Amino acid sequence: MNELILVRHGETDQNRDFIVQGRIDNPLNDTGITQAKKTGAYLKAKNTNFDLVFSSPLIRAVDTAKLIAEVMDFSQSVIIDKNFIERNFGDFDGHKITSEYAAMIKEESIPNMEKHQDLERRVFEALKSVCQTYPDKRILIVTHSHVIKALLVRLVPEFTYTSYLANCSVNYLHYSQGDFSVLKYNVNPLNGGMADQEIRTQPFAKS
Repeated sequence: MNELILVRHGETDQNRDFIVQGRIDNPLNDTGITQAKKTGAYLKAKNTNFDLVFSSPLIRAVDTAKLIAEVMDFSQSVIIDKNFIERNFGDFDGHKITSEYAAMIKEESIPNMEKHQDLERRVFEALKSVCQTYPDKRILIVTHSHVIKALLVRLVPEFTYTSYLANCSVNYLHYSQGDFSVLKYNVNPLNGGMADQEIRTQPFAKS
């Protein structure tokens, strides 16, 4: 069995200003740097050690992963995996998040946007590949909102692509014999984990 912890990257100026980033390679702002360090401290306080740390190639995720690893005294290099890059939001990249945007996400009507099915296939295949390459390991993956949502919408009945995931939210999954299951999701380490949501779901078979 693999234990998986997926963390959304820390805040960027574009997050703060409610701008869609997608594949735009924006850095963490000062708040995001602080969030990443606090996330590392939160995980360290819970004695959550890792065998491996993966990251999306985008700098906001890479720097979040490195800051968490530094706080946790994790000495290995962060592994960059392009398959954990954020969703391609097509023509909406760089535009303001609005109610229209939320509706267009739900309807998959944004021109040139990566479709739900394609995103979910990419993310599940990437995660399964990591688990099969490194069996029986505890793995931290620092990635993006819609990458994590691609998992949760398939595993948590009430979760949708318009559900909110906080910056540096922590999501706990298991992988065993081809099945994924969610233990907790959208845990906010910046308030001591008070937003923990424990669930009991049927594993998503052979994703």
